[in-house]
Amino acid sequence: MIRKKIEINDEIEKLAEKYADLTNKDLNEVINEALKFYLVEQLGSRQVKRALKDNDSESNTSKIIDQLLNSNFNDLNKY
Repeated sequence: MIRKKIEINDEIEKLAEKYADLTNKDLNEVINEALKFYLVEQLGSRQVKRALKDNDSESNTSKIIDQLLNSNFNDLNKY
C-alpha cells in the first residue's frame, strides 16, 4: 500500500473520527473508503474501470488521485 500524507481540516477529522467510532474502523479505513467513494462518483464507472485496467494502472491511478486531490480538497474546506 502506498502511503500519502494529506491534511484534513478539523471539522472533517471530527466527522471521520465519529464515523470510525460508530463503525469500529480505524481512521485509515474510513478515509480510504470515503476517498474511493468520492473518486468513483467523480470519475464514473468507465473511467474507473479504464484506470484500473491499464497496464500502467498504478501510475495512472496515482496521477488521477493526485490531480483530484489537488483540485478538489479546496471544495471540501467549504463545508
